[in-house]
Amino acid sequence: MGSSFNELPREILERILGYLPRGRDSKFCDLRLISKRLDIIVGAIIFAKISYSAFGRDPRDTEDDLVRMTTVLQNVKNLCFMTTKSQVFLGDPAPWPGIVDAFTQNTVNLTNLEWFHTLDGDYGPKSIEKVTHSLSSLPNLRELSLRLDSFASAELQVMQGKQPDISFELHLEPISNLRSLAIDWNMDRRPPPNILAQISGVLTRSPGLEELKIVIPHAYHLGEHYGPQVTFGEIFDATSSLPTSMKLISLETRAVVVDGSTFRRHLRHFRHLSALRIRHDPSPSAGQNIGEVFQVLASERIELRNVHIDVIHHPNVFDYLSSYSGIQELSLKPGHPLDDSSALIRRCFELVLPAQSSSLTSLRIGGNLRTQWSRVNTEEYLAAVAECKLLKYLCCWIWVTYAEAESRNSAVVDPWLEVVLRLPNLQRFNCPPVVLKKRSFARYEVIEEPPPGERDPDPDVRYFLEKAVFDFKWGKQMQCRVDARYREKSCVLLV
Repeated sequence: MGSSFNELPREILERILGYLPRGRDSKFCDLRLISKRLDIIVGAIIFAKISYSAFGRDPRDTEDDLVRMTTVLQNVKNLCFMTTKSQVFLGDPAPWPGIVDAFTQNTVNLTNLEWFHTLDGDYGPKSIEKVTHSLSSLPNLRELSLRLDSFASAELQVMQGKQPDISFELHLEPISNLRSLAIDWNMDRRPPPNILAQISGVLTRSPGLEELKIVIPHAYHLGEHYGPQVTFGEIFDATSSLPTSMKLISLETRAVVVDGSTFRRHLRHFRHLSALRIRHDPSPSAGQNIGEVFQVLASERIELRNVHIDVIHHPNVFDYLSSYSGIQELSLKPGHPLDDSSALIRRCFELVLPAQSSSLTSLRIGGNLRTQWSRVNTEEYLAAVAECKLLKYLCCWIWVTYAEAESRNSAVVDPWLEVVLRLPNLQRFNCPPVVLKKRSFARYEVIEEPPPGERDPDPDVRYFLEKAVFDFKWGKQMQCRVDARYREKSCVLLV
């Protein structure tokens, strides 16, 4: 039996291996292989992607892990390492950068590294520098994603009578074969000039870079201790000296001021741009900024295939989005007060969607705010959605009032559910309810809880919408997943 299994063609073995369990199952961990050939094939598949967390681990035990995992690490192409403050809460955090360094040096075939790390703390002055130097020497590293946080918030330091610490060190070095760079700055202080300069330096010395993501999440950029907003120029101005142009395919920013003049100044790097995601531009001129960016794209005939924006009221936005066909993924999440407009809704459904109906595979409309966008349910508008026959993913936020939930009136969501039946390729439809607590356009978060003694309406609304979806699906042969909850698309890591 063993020998016959070993003699199976590689493509059949690979399909069988696709059904093997993943995780910490002891039987899986004790798997023994009967030949060198199987060892090579199995190892390359089941150990291609792993994650390693500092949570609950003693750094001294990691040396044993490294010894046991030597052959495993040779197969690893995607590695996720988590050494953030939430992970390292016991013992001495100082050894962890050295451990990350040891892991990366043993993963000789590593192509993708995700590192969740806390910058401040007792790591030693050279520890981070050693890791980043090792990364620059990995010959196959193509994708680098860094999610960075700090032990103490600026607000806490001020409460303790201290000045907010901004002396972070990252020591990023150029990575010659890098194709994708992602920085998530999870702090309530802006990235200091030295780190912005290092990011810019990576851009200038990574000629093959195709994807760039700079994200500052959770509205940290609005805090009083954050400092001046990060600008697009701080990230890109160093690239002006490049003798050749980059060929960026994907650009994503969050909480970065992206103005049209700076975008045009560095246009030579964006002529191959296919995906653009600009969110939470903190400038008071965010609407003007995105309008100027789309004007540049239109004048240079750069036709995007993936667009994700949250300020849409400038006329140039829908002019551009309806000027050609070919967009595959479109996400319009109106987050500015001027976006809450029936005229804009009309332009979207009567101009933009018809222009893209033959190419759209993913569509998101609206956001978790009480706006007219989350009350769209007219037959005329939804007919435009139904014409997008290639759609595989559809998401719309639904604003259900408390009175509608009490009276079991599902008129606002029923037309959307009917549209699902008219989309032959749809695999997933999400229709989450808009939160009824008071929210802020700027922060996308609850800023006022119900007064004491008053009922929180949101659980009732959420239950009602989930039941309306359940009742609609009952007895129908649904070809797609329909869910009244919002779930981001995410990458599942092997642990």
